[in-house]
Amino acid sequence: MKSLSELIETYLMVLVHPFRIHQQFRFNIPIPHHEGQLYQPLTLAEALGISWIFAIIRGLAKIIILNFFLQSFLSMQSENFPYLQEFFASSSSSTYYFLLFSAALDIIFFPVATIVMTEVWAWIIKKYAEWLNEELPAEQIADQVTTHALSSHIFNIIPFIGDVLQSFLYLFLLYAGLRSNLGASRSLAWVILLTPTLFFFMFLSLLFVAFFYLVS
Repeated sequence: MKSLSELIETYLMVLVHPFRIHQQFRFNIPIPHHEGQLYQPLTLAEALGISWIFAIIRGLAKIIILNFFLQSFLSMQSENFPYLQEFFASSSSSTYYFLLFSAALDIIFFPVATIVMTEVWAWIIKKYAEWLNEELPAEQIADQVTTHALSSHIFNIIPFIGDVLQSFLYLFLLYAGLRSNLGASRSLAWVILLTPTLFFFMFLSLLFVAFFYLVS
């Protein structure tokens, strides 16, 4: 059984050596300066558990920061417009509870949303792996690529821009896994990453065609 320190070390090593760690998972190629250590792939539950910690930190930080700006804004308005002080005092309470409720929902539903997203990506990668070579361990490759892309959630703790950075890093870690674990070319890796977007536009196109057919 892996210790907590080993789990966190592997989780962070994905960020330090995103390509080489997948080469170790797939081909047992040692990571430079870590030749004597072989990192064991994380399971979805392990990566999700660590990512959930950062999601909780993000939720709490969101509550603190938004509440600070909210109280500062209300204080300024109350000083400039004393007759609105009572109104702002009552509305601030409801706004605060709304922020608290939304942050709590983010924390609670984070595992569900992450699992759904991971399973969708795993299914897409598995299909491409089977198409490339039926002898490839498609399911294992798909699981490793999608699971270790969750290391991007560490950037969620950065205020304001953390979510944007996490999204870009998530796609980059998927790209690194596709290149080093699946062995996909650059062009194929981009095609795989763009597949959900293509499916989405195809679905929208079908909806528009069906809508115009019904109204015509």
